[in-house]
This record gives sequence, C-alpha cells and structure tokens, in this order.
Amino acid sequence: MAHRRMRVMVFCLIATFNVLSLPTFLYASSCDAVVGTWAWFVGGEVTIKANGTFTQQSGNAGTWECVDSSKGAVKLRWKNGGYVNSMALSGDGAKLSSTDPSQSFVKAIRINPETALTDLLAPRQTTNVDSPSSSRRPTGQPGGTVPIKPSAPLTGSQKKGPASYDSPQGFVSSDPKVEARFKQGYDLFTKKNYAAAFPILMETAQTGHPRAQAMLGRTYQEGLGQAVDYKRAAEWYGKAAAQGHRAALYSLGNLYFEGDGVPNDQVKAIQLYRQSADKGYDQAEFILGLSYEFGWGGLPRDRRTAIKWLDRAGRHKNGGAGFIATWLEKPDTPHFKDEVQLGKYIGSIIDRRAAAAFGGGGSGGGGDPCSSYSGPVASACTRGDGGAMDRYQKNQPTQEDRRQYGAPDRVY
Repeated sequence: MAHRRMRVMVFCLIATFNVLSLPTFLYASSCDAVVGTWAWFVGGEVTIKANGTFTQQSGNAGTWECVDSSKGAVKLRWKNGGYVNSMALSGDGAKLSSTDPSQSFVKAIRINPETALTDLLAPRQTTNVDSPSSSRRPTGQPGGTVPIKPSAPLTGSQKKGPASYDSPQGFVSSDPKVEARFKQGYDLFTKKNYAAAFPILMETAQTGHPRAQAMLGRTYQEGLGQAVDYKRAAEWYGKAAAQGHRAALYSLGNLYFEGDGVPNDQVKAIQLYRQSADKGYDQAEFILGLSYEFGWGGLPRDRRTAIKWLDRAGRHKNGGAGFIATWLEKPDTPHFKDEVQLGKYIGSIIDRRAAAAFGGGGSGGGGDPCSSYSGPVASACTRGDGGAMDRYQKNQPTQEDRRQYGAPDRVY
C-alpha cells in the first residue's frame, strides 16, 4: 500500500494587514507560508513550490530560499535574466513585497485562498529523525483517510543539511559504544543512506535505544530502504513509546487511528496523542485541538478545549495551530462538520476583504468559496454572517435570519 500523508485544512489570509488585523506572530513561524500561487506585479501567475523552486506562466522559473523565518523573508533568483528579488511576507500572509528600496514596485498578491488552505498545516518534512512520520489523518469522518501534498522542506532558522544529533528529550545510551554506534546510523539516515543505516539502527534498537527504535518505526512506516510494514512499524514505535519517546507516541497514535498494523482503535489513538501532547509535542497538541473541534476519535466536540490545545501548540512554535485558535476564538465563527467547510467559510471572508482592499477583482479567480453551500447558508456565507450560518447548520435560524436569507432548505 502506497504511503499516504495526512491532510488537515489550514487557513492563509489574503487580505492586507489593515483589513484583517491578526497578530503577525501567527505567520512568522517559518517561510513555508510563501508556498502557493501568486498574482505577480507584471501580470501572470508565479507558483512558489515547497521544493525550493518557482515557475511563472511566461515560462521563466527559478529557485528561492528563506532569509529570515521570523519575518517570512525570502530571496527569489530568476533563471532567465538573472534577477534577484528580496521579498517579505505581510503579517496576514496575503502579500509579498520587496524589501529592496530599489525594487519597491515588486509585489505579489496571493491567489486561491481556499486552495492555499491545505498547505500550511501539512507537517513539514524535516531531516530531524526524532520527528514522526506523518501517517494518515482523519477528515472529520471516523476512520476517513485522505492523502495530502508532500510536506515543505526546512526553511528559516532551521539550517539545511544534517539535523542536530542532540536528542530533543535527552535520550542518550549509558553505554558510550552504543551511543557512538547509534550516531553512525543516525548520520547515515540523515544522509538518506537508508540501506547502510538500517543494520546499525537495528543493532542499537535491540539494545533498547529509544531513538533507534523510533527511527526503525519510521523506516518501516515510510518504506525507507525496507518494504513498508505497518505491523513492524507499530512494534518499534511501541518500544520507543514505552520509554516516553513523544514522537513515537504520536506516530503510534496515527497507526491506531487508521488501523495500520494494529487494530483500529481511535480511543487508544487519542490516548497516545494525549501522552505525546503532555510531553510538549506540538503536533500532538495540534491534532488534539482539531480532534476536540471536529469530534475526531470519539471525543466530544468542545471548542474551548480545542482552543486550549491549539493555543498550546502555537506557543510551541506551531504557527498554523495558533492561527486556527485565533479564528475559533471569534464568537461569530460557526461550528462546522469538518475542516473543509471551516476553511471555505474563512476563505470566503478573506476573499471579500481582499477584494475591498485592492479595489475589487477578488483574489485572482480561485472560484467562489461559498459554492459548497446552498440556499440560506450560501447567502449567509456570501455576506460573511457567521452567526446565521451557525444557526442554520444547527437548524435553529431566527426570524431575522429567515427574513434575510429565507427558510432552511437542508441540514448541514
């Protein structure tokens, strides 16, 4: 079975900072937010890709790199013409503007907010082998699976190349020879020489080294030099998890949620996420927050608890989680059955504000984010009336709602 990555909707702003004022720290966690399609100042579209390249409709292309993750500052190098543009992302994630006074005319506006929503929260592919493999993720329906786009590369203050050997949790073997041997396998693994790394990791994992055990779990889950084997992945993740390895706890939870190599047990999955989150693992905190918001894994839908976990993940440098928490804290944000509907709702608000900010014309042809609704709910969505949308979806519209938007035609 081909490896499928989890998908979680995330929300990129498209209005200017003056139009939609949200704390800039929510978007400053990395340069990943520049990934997407942009309306370029000279016309046409520029697509910035997660692999460090970009293309333009005209046929030109180039590479980009992160200069300052705290400011979303990037540098684009064009293949044809040799131009170099130094750009910075606006606080709301909607615009790219030149930081070079001699190129003040170089600007871009984000296109397709509702499709950009899928990108930011996708866990970044990191060379840190203590990070988990991103398994498959619920879409709001129990047991649902949907693949997502590949994660973005390391950017910002995280330097490219081999990850730090230091253990985030301080796991070090008491036997210097075992630790030295593990480091040898670790280095080979980070250089993607999985075949050479495997026997060394197996050797050290069998001595009880939790980091080696977690790496073997990832090896079998992703098929890194070995055939994909979810059962063996679960076994090795389980050994590392038993020693408190937080990323292994999270990854093992992913397997239980989907029933990959272990029985499908969403209750156990949530318990594992909670154990990982209690150790300060931001991805587990993030997924717990979404689980409470959408009732994944049998949890009660509890927005207050969802915000608590998302906020905690945000304080642990998970900017996407902090961003979602900000939207959920808004009293007029309705409750939706899944993240897709929530994303479209936010996209519709952002799109209208962007159109107003830039004198009309919307965001460049991304379609109507309210098109997934019909009848009164679609009308309320178009006007950005979140409260009315919420009431219609609960089948509790007021007389004023009915007067403005009509009688409900279906329950969402």
